[in-house]
Amino acid sequence: MEVEFALDETDLVALARHHMEHSPGIRRRYRIRWIGASLGIGLMGVLLYTYLSLKAPALYLGAFAAFFLVLYPYYYRWLVGRTMRKIVTARLNPEAFAARTLRATPEGLELVSAGSKTAKTWDRISGIDVTPDRAFVAIDGEYAVVLPRLRLGDETYQRLIETIRRSANFPL
Repeated sequence: MEVEFALDETDLVALARHHMEHSPGIRRRYRIRWIGASLGIGLMGVLLYTYLSLKAPALYLGAFAAFFLVLYPYYYRWLVGRTMRKIVTARLNPEAFAARTLRATPEGLELVSAGSKTAKTWDRISGIDVTPDRAFVAIDGEYAVVLPRLRLGDETYQRLIETIRRSANFPL
């Protein structure tokens, strides 16, 4: 199956947001930073109090660890929003908006865009998330391909999703 479509800014922003919020690798790094930094700061406070009997610095570090544990998720959401705004203002490069062709072959997915060709075998396709407006295809655990429903047409969109699910052995 072969489809040709172009992306616009909203598709690229949606892909970046979905990637940051749902990709397993990014979620794992987020949890490590959030919990790991809080535990590390708290542990430093305990060590200062236990071995050096420094009560005030230990108390400050404990308070900062609790503060970080509570406020880091809000900071991360703000960071994601700021990154999305930067993407939109930078307008990326013109090749990001060029027409592209996606082919579902027996070997895997092939994406041809602005003179470059990328092919991924079906075993590297690790998931597909379908939303009302778009579908996001994960390659090696990272969401990398967005399929806009409006520009593909409803019937073609549904057939493409079914083809990807069937070929990559995902439940229909």
